[in-house]
Amino acid sequence: MSAPPADARDSTVDGLAVATQPAGTAQPVGTAQPAGAPARDQIRYRDPARLPYLLSTVGLECMTAVAAPFFSRTLRAAPFALAGVEAAGRAGGAAARYGRNQLADRRPGLRGALDLAASAGLALAAGFLAASGALWQAGACRAGSWAARGLGTPALEEEASAAGPARLGRRLGFERSVGALGGALGALVTVALLEFTSPRGVIGFAAIPIALAVVVSAVAMVRGRGTAAQAPTAPTQIKITQLRGRALGTLLVGVACYEASNIAVVLLLLRASKVVGSSGTLATAQRVALCYGLYQLTAAVCAAWVGRLVDRAGTGLVLAAGGVSLLLAYLGLATITADHNVTLAVCFLLAGAAAGAVDTAEYTGVARLAGPESCRAAFGALAGIQSAGRVLATLTAGGLWTLVGPKAGLLVCGPLLVVATVIFLLRADRPHRQAQAELAG
Repeated sequence: MSAPPADARDSTVDGLAVATQPAGTAQPVGTAQPAGAPARDQIRYRDPARLPYLLSTVGLECMTAVAAPFFSRTLRAAPFALAGVEAAGRAGGAAARYGRNQLADRRPGLRGALDLAASAGLALAAGFLAASGALWQAGACRAGSWAARGLGTPALEEEASAAGPARLGRRLGFERSVGALGGALGALVTVALLEFTSPRGVIGFAAIPIALAVVVSAVAMVRGRGTAAQAPTAPTQIKITQLRGRALGTLLVGVACYEASNIAVVLLLLRASKVVGSSGTLATAQRVALCYGLYQLTAAVCAAWVGRLVDRAGTGLVLAAGGVSLLLAYLGLATITADHNVTLAVCFLLAGAAAGAVDTAEYTGVARLAGPESCRAAFGALAGIQSAGRVLATLTAGGLWTLVGPKAGLLVCGPLLVVATVIFLLRADRPHRQAQAELAG
């Protein structure tokens, strides 16, 4: 969750991977580039670093698609136990990401080894999770998979300072959509696997694409892609005192309110497993996995579209629309009754739209308001707010779900979503005029 140094590799935070440049190489917006040089805002669609990321994403999301039925039915876990597992995983992933960034600041050559270790750790977590027979074992493995994911997640912080703002939203939206498409593919693979195996078997099969990611990462490291020579950089420290802009501070307050209402998707899938219709050719677990695939596909489409939108307009309206969309999804899931599959699908459409749009808009808005001199601190603060807020929301929802009921667990986040929506509407950022002129040209 910290701000790592600029590097020439693709960077990723919570599924957002972007191509960055070494620190100090960014040119001002509108500055001409040397002939034959690649465009600074150009998206590298065939970057070799994308393949292991996609493979590990498919494996991880296969596990996510069956986590709710596996924990609730196979292991008889209460909603709060599942929420605790997901919250611990989020916290562990944040800590691992922070440690990776600090280590990569001091030893840039270790990035390839860290990627390899992360993929190997994720594969081991999947294997042990498939073999676990007790709740504490499964919880440790699930949380460990998130920690491994955090260890293998390069950072996004240098994007705003290393490149101009003209097409920042477009790049972030594209990379967010790539991660979501990997999640959708994992969900669809899960639906197919559940035709002839159990959720435990799906988790075992999830280790296969992750093992392929290990192989690809090892080959890349041997060939030098993961350990490219880079200039040493000073260790990065998040300096909150740099975040003095009133507009940026207000935006981060709105983000904090939103993220403190952003319940882990596994709890939404748990709710779906309780109300989805079981008639027809598909089993309940398959229908739940389809809901997750719909969620991820919607997130991919909205992230790509919103990325282009926020480059030409402000992010405030997008963030407010995301808050309303998530609130409607919670209301629908809280009040839905059994066998209303169409309503259930609409709820996951709304939640997926919020996930894809808000993730893209948050990073774009923070980068735009912070400026190049403060974007590292701002992005580090944003990542910390996101993780802390989601842990709080998940634990609160899971606890109330267990003690009171699913309606209380889902609707407790409603007031904060309303507050976040109002803040986003009152304080919106706008693209710089020079960036708008670059886009128009």
